[in-house]
Amino acid sequence: MRKKLILIAFTIMAVLFTGCAKENVPSEGDVKTETKTVTVEKGMIPQVIDKNVTYVYKDGNWQETDSAITSWKWADDFIIQDTVWIIETNDAATLYSDLALSFKGRPAVAYIHFKCDQRETGSSIGETEDKIPKMDITISISCDIIFECNGDKFFLEGVKVLGGECFMDGTCNMMVDTGDGHIGTIYVPADVKKGQWSDFRNAMPSSEDALMMESSTFIKKTVFDDQISLSVTSTDVKDGVWDDKITNTNYGENLSPELTWDTVEGATNYVVVMIDGAWLHMDVFTSETHLDAGAIKRGSRGNQYVGPYPPNGTHTYSVFVFALKDESGKVKLSFDAGGNSIDQIYNSLNVDKNGNSGNVIAVGRLDGNYTHKD
Repeated sequence: MRKKLILIAFTIMAVLFTGCAKENVPSEGDVKTETKTVTVEKGMIPQVIDKNVTYVYKDGNWQETDSAITSWKWADDFIIQDTVWIIETNDAATLYSDLALSFKGRPAVAYIHFKCDQRETGSSIGETEDKIPKMDITISISCDIIFECNGDKFFLEGVKVLGGECFMDGTCNMMVDTGDGHIGTIYVPADVKKGQWSDFRNAMPSSEDALMMESSTFIKKTVFDDQISLSVTSTDVKDGVWDDKITNTNYGENLSPELTWDTVEGATNYVVVMIDGAWLHMDVFTSETHLDAGAIKRGSRGNQYVGPYPPNGTHTYSVFVFALKDESGKVKLSFDAGGNSIDQIYNSLNVDKNGNSGNVIAVGRLDGNYTHKD
């Protein structure tokens, strides 16, 4: 009797198990929906995407037929503040919108340092005009950017990040305000590299690079770049900017700057010029190695000065001091006018009054910028 009861129990369990198994086997054409989470770890911003995915049972397998994104955000543990990123590209035009014309087709590197002033962050689901899904980012943070292209460096300080858009392949576009309401786009590839503060610091442009970047008249190269140099200093230039008082503007007093330079052995006299690209603002012939502030007025050749008065933008006013063995021959100087060439001035000074070459034995240079304010 007991054996019969056990047999009956096993039979009932087998029937129940078989029935349940049959109920869980999908049939052709069955449909189901599941929630799926996708993480994108490539690129600058790690993304977390939640989807509702629809499947249909066909040919013995569940096949995805449709999906709808229900949530798209960046990873909760991601912090962008005080991070450094390095972008390398073979075409500068694919890096930053403002480089598209001047640097198209040239290799470039960008160093981006996000500062610690993030104020808001949000994200929403969107799509491009071509129906490509994306995550739109709302963020308020500033950054410093260094662009390096073919030896030229551009330093943008305090750039405001207005927002951006991220894609599932890890790429990202950042909309930035570089100043005066000018909006540009930085294109961040999926293979962007995370760097260290030392990477950014080492990429910082030199003071000369900074002057060159800001100015439209900086003299990049001269025929005497390899000439023995002498030091030139002034109390009227600070952090690469001339004091207002030396300018011939509503903000200035048209006072010639204080200048001091090294004594050069073998030099009998010095020629001092201040030039804005090709516009001559000062020429002084002297045997001294110092000029007091305000010492030079608008006088005659060899002793004349007129202060900077840029018509617009930022200009570089470069002081060159040439140490001469002897008096020079004929020197072409067009005071308070354009058409001057620092190379031509040097070449003429390099020939003494007797026609002997090699008259310039040392050259000093001091650069300072001044920006139009009116």
